[in-house]
Amino acid sequence: MSDYQPILGQYQAAGSSRLYAAVAMQTAAGQILIQCAETGDTLAESTPENYRYGMVLPGLAVELRLGDGALFTPNDPQFRWPALSGRASVIEKLERHKLAIVSAIILSPLLLWWIIVDLMPIVASAAVPLVPSNVKQQMGQQTLYALKQTALQPTELDAAQKANINYHWQMAIQQLELRHNRYQLHLYKSDFFGPNALALPDGTVLITDQLALLLKDNPDAILAVLLHEIGHVEAEHSVRMAAQSLGSTLVLSILFGNPDGLADLLLGSGSALLQNAFSRDMEREADQFALNQLTKLGKSPLAFADAMSALLKAQGELDDNSTKLLKYLSTHPGSKERIEQAKQHKAVIN
Repeated sequence: MSDYQPILGQYQAAGSSRLYAAVAMQTAAGQILIQCAETGDTLAESTPENYRYGMVLPGLAVELRLGDGALFTPNDPQFRWPALSGRASVIEKLERHKLAIVSAIILSPLLLWWIIVDLMPIVASAAVPLVPSNVKQQMGQQTLYALKQTALQPTELDAAQKANINYHWQMAIQQLELRHNRYQLHLYKSDFFGPNALALPDGTVLITDQLALLLKDNPDAILAVLLHEIGHVEAEHSVRMAAQSLGSTLVLSILFGNPDGLADLLLGSGSALLQNAFSRDMEREADQFALNQLTKLGKSPLAFADAMSALLKAQGELDDNSTKLLKYLSTHPGSKERIEQAKQHKAVIN
């Protein structure tokens, strides 16, 4: 019957733990005949559609699983069924190849790094235009709610200080022809953030009392910081960052399992913004936006340099236990670099 030599092994009937010494034979058409090695009695017969092969693993015999649950295991761990696919054979050869194993160990982390660091930002940027405006609104509202619960307190600025900041804000929004209904300015005290300003995906911009007081004698410097935050909104950096974070999480979930939490992560992406800093490239984009808008308003780009200088000076005056208040500086490009960029911008327009 067989076009191949008999295959010695062990046969285990379905629902039984007893093993029989057996001989299996397979025809060129794929039909299987399994006989008892001692008596020659037929233990099982099967056509190709009623059996399947087990996994191909180096050093282990490839089982033959019959449709009724019976199992035949060759005695020779090196034996491979002739009908096995070429793909399985290639995989086995790769698993036996030491150089391939070492290469996979080295290249896999590098590939993962490239996907997360290089590919995900590209994909995230391409996905931003597809995000509905109501999603951005929800992200902004969710983030603001979380901030109010954890890190923000009502402003303690007096009425004159608040009016001065709002005046320059409204003036800039109108003269730059930005969408009035998109941008809203909020003032809060925050011992957690210290001197800081934040932009949320829906166009909400926050500035802390500490930053307003630090720059109280220089309204243009405050405006420069607010324009920087508007730059984040215009470039949709928050949405890009959230998309990048979700994409990286998806890749890790696929590679290491447990993708069940992705829906929860998507819904909580607004709150996740609190734990992530914009990339330095994004910060540079927002810096350039602020410098360009200051020029359009007829104000000196050096106002931005003044803001950075004040923050840098304040940082130098704080002790080690208080430097956490200047988180605004910790996630941005070097202050000296930003000051020099403002000076160069001033030189160009002159």
